[in-house]
Amino acid sequence: MIDPVSTQIMPQSLLRATDLDAPQRLAPGRGIAPDSAGSVDGMKKAGSFSELVGGLVREVDAKGKVAETEVRRLMLGETDNIHQSMIAMQESGLAFSLLVEVRNKLVDSYQELMRMAV
Repeated sequence: MIDPVSTQIMPQSLLRATDLDAPQRLAPGRGIAPDSAGSVDGMKKAGSFSELVGGLVREVDAKGKVAETEVRRLMLGETDNIHQSMIAMQESGLAFSLLVEVRNKLVDSYQELMRMAV
């Protein structure tokens, strides 16, 4: 899912509040804000870093498949809703671009760590 305020891709597990009565702790323009204890809702449940990144990749892949299905339906004449097809394609493209940028930042961070003297 893409946060409409900050246009950041966030996995569904981070968008759910830990308990049903607590409001979601999403700060406009910042993505996810820490609660009073200093931890971020959902991060304790997210598991390892590889699971978090894997979840992001799966969500981007799902958006790509939805866009592909919408375009196929439009081309076969099963639907005449070109707007929905274009929206799905744009969401897929944006999600993929953001995923590539996250990957680039991770690679840069890894390279910086490798350059550090021990």
